[in-house]
Amino acid sequence: MSSSTENIDTLKQNMRREAIGRRKELDEGERTEAGVRLRELAAQLLDKPSTIELKPGDTAAAYVSMGTEVPTLGLLDELNGRGLQALVPRLGSGRDIGWSEYVGKSGLREMPHTATGGLRPAEPNGEILGPEAIADAKIIFIPAFAIDLDGTRLGRGGGWYDQVLGLCRADALKIGVCWDFEFINRHHAVPREAHDIPVDAVMTDKRIIILQ
Repeated sequence: MSSSTENIDTLKQNMRREAIGRRKELDEGERTEAGVRLRELAAQLLDKPSTIELKPGDTAAAYVSMGTEVPTLGLLDELNGRGLQALVPRLGSGRDIGWSEYVGKSGLREMPHTATGGLRPAEPNGEILGPEAIADAKIIFIPAFAIDLDGTRLGRGGGWYDQVLGLCRADALKIGVCWDFEFINRHHAVPREAHDIPVDAVMTDKRIIILQ
């Protein structure tokens, strides 16, 4: 590993650590309110045909939040309630990609921690779809620890979404989701590597930012 790569990795680790520290300061009421607000913002976005036009039966992709992330069950219910096929990750070993359809909270099962003690998001009990399922998604919501004005996002570090974004259709609207204090209102604030694919917009617990 080159020294420049090591420096980037160290910077990313420090940014994740700082983000997690700030997230842990939020109380349960703030988290609950953020989940409600995220759903409201998603509804506003989906009601704007100038941004994205979806009809019942279209595919959207998101994720089941875990740990300190902005709660996404309300967002998923909004997608589901509009008749969209809402795909969420089914995590295999390593960086295996799979998807299942979200049909409601009652259809989720809690997952055991990883071998190293890490969290895993709850997953649907339904059919496991292959990685190519994401190619049908017109809109995809992606978790982040930080996003800057260029759309560069700081992910969890496993490289899973780097693969996912490479499989998306060219015109898919890619939205990074983070806490409002994690949006960095300047360019080149998050290190971008050759494999990184920028997002088109940012959705926080307070606002939507469409990036140019």
